[in-house]
Amino acid sequence: MSDHPRSTSKAGDDAGHYPKLFYLCGWLGIAGCAIVMIANLVAVIVQPQTGFIEDTISDSAAGRYAVIMDVGLYAFAAAIFAVSIGLARLRFGRWAWRIGSWLLTLMAILIVVIGAHGEYGDNEVGGLVIHLPLVLAMALTFTAAACLTAAGFRRYRRRWMVFNLACAAVWVVGAAIFWFSPTSIDGLIERLVGMVLIVWTLALSKLLIDRSKALVNEGAAQIPANHS
Repeated sequence: MSDHPRSTSKAGDDAGHYPKLFYLCGWLGIAGCAIVMIANLVAVIVQPQTGFIEDTISDSAAGRYAVIMDVGLYAFAAAIFAVSIGLARLRFGRWAWRIGSWLLTLMAILIVVIGAHGEYGDNEVGGLVIHLPLVLAMALTFTAAACLTAAGFRRYRRRWMVFNLACAAVWVVGAAIFWFSPTSIDGLIERLVGMVLIVWTLALSKLLIDRSKALVNEGAAQIPANHS
């Protein structure tokens, strides 16, 4: 899906100055999503006692091979941060857009802390169990970021606003279902909910790449006009 803004003035006042940045942020976002999905798969394969359905991502991130999932989390945090930087420079909105885009930076930090702290309440001795508060904070942060940037996306394409709000709604509903789900299937539900965030990040990464290409094409088209 390739998108172009309705008009240059409506879709970011000075976004045209950052085509290379958008391109870089977009590919960093895609790479981070790919790495975290691969890490999730590998972490389950190398630990026969864990599975996709009964065991959560936290279970995969604890134990002997915890480093695998930790690397995936760090890569995904980098992807979120890259998208945050890209959205901040797109400037599709005003204060709500700025707050929403920088909330993603906070979310990236929370993901890093979750991976680095390594205490999931798994009955291991030592360490303060802060995993649940961090996950709740991350969930609220993403919901707020998606809702705050929705109006700005409407200036670009209405379907992007709908997509943002739909992801936020599915994320909230899915998180509620996960909270009350039996342990026999909570791993599967958590991964499905997590895919909402991954799909959202991939979509916005693709948007940044498309904006980069569109801006480069616009610049190339203006060169003959300036010399005519």
